[in-house]
Amino acid sequence: MKKIILGLILGIGLTATTGVFASNIIQTTLFPAKFLFNGAPKEANGNEYVVLNHNGHVYVPVRFVAESMGALVKYEDTTKTISIDQTNLSKKLPLDKDFFSYVSEGKIKGIEFGIGSNKQDIVKEWGDPQKTGSWQTPYYSWFDYYYFFGNPDESVSAIRVGGDTVKYSVVDVKKIIGGPIDEGVNDVENGWYLYYEAGEYQVFFNADSKNGMIRYMTLKKK
Repeated sequence: MKKIILGLILGIGLTATTGVFASNIIQTTLFPAKFLFNGAPKEANGNEYVVLNHNGHVYVPVRFVAESMGALVKYEDTTKTISIDQTNLSKKLPLDKDFFSYVSEGKIKGIEFGIGSNKQDIVKEWGDPQKTGSWQTPYYSWFDYYYFFGNPDESVSAIRVGGDTVKYSVVDVKKIIGGPIDEGVNDVENGWYLYYEAGEYQVFFNADSKNGMIRYMTLKKK
């Protein structure tokens, strides 16, 4: 059986590197492959990421692989450096006795950037966002963390955390951090909300029902 050796290709949109390798052209073929991360299947977007075979070596897109394993990928064009770093952004939102002490400063425990942080500083530290968009206000997202830049200077005006990162029930939230100041039907997004305050900041937990699972948590200034 022919031995297949696994390698990594960058796969994060490095258009600036084309000239660097123009004199060292290599021939490759597309390699059909399925990915399992800790036993769970995940499909790579064929329009964005491809797997290549070169002389029996299989090269996979580093951004897809690293982010699927919970790491951030950054590329510094000046030094041609690829950085892969572990991050708390891919871990479950910490709800504990310290939750409100961080919220009172506009922050989330374990995450270095909070309300008022500069957009450029965030991108410099975390790399290009995995997704951009707008929910009334433009946002950048890394994993399940959505940073909204609604202030005039484009600093962070709100942070929303969703997905598996907030896999708590309404009962869990109340048991861990206590009862809310207010709660009720969420008329905007058809669910249930819990409302808390700490210092100058507000926290909303939005759930799918009164005793259901949390969809997302939002932190913003009053």
